[in-house]
Amino acid sequence: MEKTILITGGAGFIGSHLVRLMVNRYPNYRIVNLDKLTYAGNLENLKDVEDKDNYTFVRGCITDEKFLTDLFSEFQIDGVIHLAAESHVDRSIEDPMSFINTNIVGTVNL
Repeated sequence: MEKTILITGGAGFIGSHLVRLMVNRYPNYRIVNLDKLTYAGNLENLKDVEDKDNYTFVRGCITDEKFLTDLFSEFQIDGVIHLAAESHVDRSIEDPMSFINTNIVGTVNL
């Protein structure tokens, strides 16, 4: 593979469209889809690419710094497209710390 691109949040609505586009448009790139599979993620969105040779799904969380370090080492990531986020306003009122952890700490970890 020429390059390895990590896409975070790739099982979400926007992320799944990007993953599908990248997997099909760049067959010489390995596309690693990292998603925590919370309320917004759905692997059914990616059924049509799950068996492609240049696609890998990894379940994990961007707030786990050691996990990310190991992931970057294992896959030799060349670039990141970061779409993972907590985004539902109602949930931000109920649990603001999860938004801070994912949207700020997770981004810093990447």
